[in-house]
Amino acid sequence: MSKCAVHSDFFDDNCAECKREYADLKGHHDPSQQTRKESRRTSKVKFSNYKEFTEERAKKLYEDLILQYLSKEIGELEAAERARAIIRKQCMVRGIKVWPWIE
Repeated sequence: MSKCAVHSDFFDDNCAECKREYADLKGHHDPSQQTRKESRRTSKVKFSNYKEFTEERAKKLYEDLILQYLSKEIGELEAAERARAIIRKQCMVRGIKVWPWIE
């Protein structure tokens, strides 16, 4: 059984040695076949798991986040910046352009 010397506490999806070790643990005989199937599946599903993120949804999320942060006694400016950072991250994850009111 192969064992990755670099990632001893977790499996790294990008590490070939980790993939072989995982395949050995699961009892797969051909790990290269398994990883090709997984990569095909994940590339198709990658963005389909996310709901559509429209500007209206972003504004609603911004409003909800501001209220949550303000309830934690965080200043208004910091709450606004944290909320905008989360929305920027959501745009980045989905590969969409950030709206001007978020920048």
